[in-house]
Amino acid sequence: MDENFFTEMRESADQEESGLWYSATLYARRVFRYNESQSLLHSSEEQEKWTEDIFYETRKRVIDEFADAFYLTRKEREYWDEMEEINPKPFIYRSTTDVQNLRDTYQFTMTITCLLIAVFLSGSFAGESEDKTDALIYSSKYGHKYAVATKLMAGCTFSLVIGFMMFLMTHIPVAIFSGLHGLDAPWYMVMPFSVMSVKAWQMLLLHTVVYMLGCILTGLLVMMLSLLLDKSMAAAGMVFTVIVCDLLGSVPTHMRVLSQICYLTPISVLLNSNVPDMRLTKLFGTYLISFQTGSLLYLLCGLLLVIVTVRIFRRRYCWKNDSGS
Repeated sequence: MDENFFTEMRESADQEESGLWYSATLYARRVFRYNESQSLLHSSEEQEKWTEDIFYETRKRVIDEFADAFYLTRKEREYWDEMEEINPKPFIYRSTTDVQNLRDTYQFTMTITCLLIAVFLSGSFAGESEDKTDALIYSSKYGHKYAVATKLMAGCTFSLVIGFMMFLMTHIPVAIFSGLHGLDAPWYMVMPFSVMSVKAWQMLLLHTVVYMLGCILTGLLVMMLSLLLDKSMAAAGMVFTVIVCDLLGSVPTHMRVLSQICYLTPISVLLNSNVPDMRLTKLFGTYLISFQTGSLLYLLCGLLLVIVTVRIFRRRYCWKNDSGS
């Protein structure tokens, strides 16, 4: 995407809506016309001004606007500026429509999977209490010692299985009908305002890791609520409420910590948006992007949920069993 490309683009305004040339010009127009309210180059008269230098300057200006919107620190801005310098220019355009279609499927899959997990696991502990069979099960010699560990392992396994099945059911049709072209393209070709130069397949793999860890975290949360509330409908309803709030609610970005935490939920981090979250997390001198931070956060929260569930279980059943003996 050099000066010759933009010269030909200005001279060839009418192009058929197909082919690599059209995709490349569409990518450029998305940069030029991103924010009309900020007087970026969007009118037909200004198309004559579309040049290579203006293209990269406009892209950088929009990225700087995102940095302002996310209230990035000076160190974070320096990090992204260094990343931008690494990206070779002019860009060599690669068609990434297939990758975009795959990426857009993750949030839908995560949302449906969370709902299914909430429905199926809401009775993992509460169901036995509602059926009045918990006293019989947990009063056995080994019941109260191994039941909670077995249930947690079974719940995590179920969450992984249903997550994997939903992943195949949603992504395989997209891959078949759309294709897999562009997996080796840099990520800034998939998201025009991203400065990450990693390959598209690497980012999709990171999406998948976040998705699977999100399934496990959701399963552990549902089981903890099932034990805590002792009502399967209440546990499922609370998870549904959290999902709705996650999809519809938002926290202003000037509330840095709270906003970043809310954005790191499994559904929000897989959001179908062309606006990348540029906020970083520094860990042992290394900056982590949102997907890396989310993966570590899910592991820590999952471990915390396991500990809380075990403690609730022991207080409720083991104390009764011990006092009755």
